[in-house]
Amino acid sequence: HLARIDGTARELTRAMDETVWAVNPQHDTLDSLAIYTVRFAQDFLGPAAIRCRVDMPLTLPAWPIGAELRHNVFLAYKEAINNVVRHANAAEVRISLHPREDGFDLWVEDDGQGFDPSRVPSAGSAQPGRPGGGNGLRNMQARLNDLGGVVSIRSDPGSGTTVSFCIPVQQRNPA
Repeated sequence: HLARIDGTARELTRAMDETVWAVNPQHDTLDSLAIYTVRFAQDFLGPAAIRCRVDMPLTLPAWPIGAELRHNVFLAYKEAINNVVRHANAAEVRISLHPREDGFDLWVEDDGQGFDPSRVPSAGSAQPGRPGGGNGLRNMQARLNDLGGVVSIRSDPGSGTTVSFCIPVQQRNPA
């Protein structure tokens, strides 16, 4: 019972931390998003004994990132990290964030067992309790579509998975 209470308390603390971070306008920057995603991955992957490697520039553009974009990118990213822990049987995850002229790319790559993306059930055909029976991949795509972004998933059985998020950022022109 104590282990279950401890697990629930940790989940609630993490959920509260995410909520506070998501609504705090001080975090409306690309740098804050990068720091938070790395910290989340390290905290989530560590207990699962999955190594986390990070590939990001030391200095990121000082772009304002609105709360909606930041929150939706984080939730899609969180789903990708959760899928690694639940399904990949991975030993290592590599998190990459690279700015482009019009936005940034965020990648989650694992060295796990991979899967055949064409075998993921389409909307409405998923069956609870069966592999691929969740809505995670569809939710990631829907979140990125709402932002004008793209998610792509590259995977083959036995060769790991790469989830890449291509996120546009509208730059404000100085007045």
